[in-house]
Amino acid sequence: MSFVSHDVLYRSSIFKTLLLVCTLIAVMYGLIVQLVYLGSNAFYRTQLERELVTERELFSRQFTLGGKDAVHQLIRSRQQQGSPFSYSIEANRYLQPVAGNYPAVLAGLTDKQGLVVENPRTGIAIDDQHKLIIGISRQLQDKYREEMEPVMISGVLLPAVLMLGIVAFIALRIIKRLQEVNQAMNRVLCGEKQVKLPVSSHNDEFDLMAIHLNFLIEQVEKQEASLRSLTVGLAHDLRTPIARIRLRLDALLSQDGAKLSTSQQRAIEACHDDVELLLGLFNGMLEIASLNSGKAQIEKQAVDLAMVCADVVDFIKPIAEQKSLVVMMREDGRCVIQGEPSLLFRAIYNLVENAVKYSPEGGQVEVVIDPFGLVVCDQGNGIAAEEKMRVCEPLYRCDSSRSTQGEGLGLALVNAVVKRHSGSLVLGDNHPGLRARMLF
Repeated sequence: MSFVSHDVLYRSSIFKTLLLVCTLIAVMYGLIVQLVYLGSNAFYRTQLERELVTERELFSRQFTLGGKDAVHQLIRSRQQQGSPFSYSIEANRYLQPVAGNYPAVLAGLTDKQGLVVENPRTGIAIDDQHKLIIGISRQLQDKYREEMEPVMISGVLLPAVLMLGIVAFIALRIIKRLQEVNQAMNRVLCGEKQVKLPVSSHNDEFDLMAIHLNFLIEQVEKQEASLRSLTVGLAHDLRTPIARIRLRLDALLSQDGAKLSTSQQRAIEACHDDVELLLGLFNGMLEIASLNSGKAQIEKQAVDLAMVCADVVDFIKPIAEQKSLVVMMREDGRCVIQGEPSLLFRAIYNLVENAVKYSPEGGQVEVVIDPFGLVVCDQGNGIAAEEKMRVCEPLYRCDSSRSTQGEGLGLALVNAVVKRHSGSLVLGDNHPGLRARMLF
């Protein structure tokens, strides 16, 4: 069985439920064992008392037939046979012993370890001053308890330990299957394709759930692929007529500009800008789709990220100066990766451009290079935690950025380029602002 951490086991509701059931069963079983122990002890005591009555009757008959000497002889005989009873002689009714267990009685000695309280039913008068008391041996009772207590304790502990082991085994098996499901769904959420849950030959409820989830994942991937194909197809088919419209608008502005009024010329220029924006949007969507699908062939070479970032900062400074922003670059360590310089330039430029766009006037944008990649920090509004998982999707824009001009492809292109270079884009908080790291 695969390893499952103690933390996962302790937090599992399955383990807690089974442990609760096991505890209740153990308590009930302990009570039953206790009742059995008390009942067996009472039964044993009852049997001894019955034998004690029989023993008294035997000594009474012996005393009647043979007198005091016959009693002494019977005591010796019974003790040699290992009798479970103790025999003592008392001098009066106040239960103060003048001697201990027989045969110490005959020697006039006192043994205080084996005395019992007088029971009128077991007392036999052997002369005018002495009485024979027959009692149950305390050593015998202590020995019985010593023998029974380990049996009772082991009878409770062993089943409890066994049930605990069974509970842990069942919980671990269930947790293992659930972890397989959770890990597979996490891989799906992280964008991995063709994820399949293992299906065993047992055909149990977990296998049925795995079959249903596999079918669901397959249908989602088919729908996603169909939608992506449709989007890419539309972008590809519309790009050509849009490019023709742009050329005609260019020709109209260059040839017939003198014949147009000022308002007409401004309207055509606005249409031209919108067509340019639309064409750039389609080109960006096609490029992102090509990068994500792996169809785009890129020629990798050794690229120093510090040099690329320096070019980006030089390009972005004129735009930043319009908002009185300071763009700073710091190299904490050299980072050289295998990649395509133009794609990396565009990805880093998009990150820095977004930082400049969403930073307040008079703020600061910082670009830091370290051996693990680079970090771009701004002082804007940042991105809400619930939106960080979606901002890298094409055409997705946060609610706080809808008032700012853009197509919603910047971070999607950055993410596609970084993944194409076997890296990852990590978005965090800069307090205030956004902290975007390209990790290679």
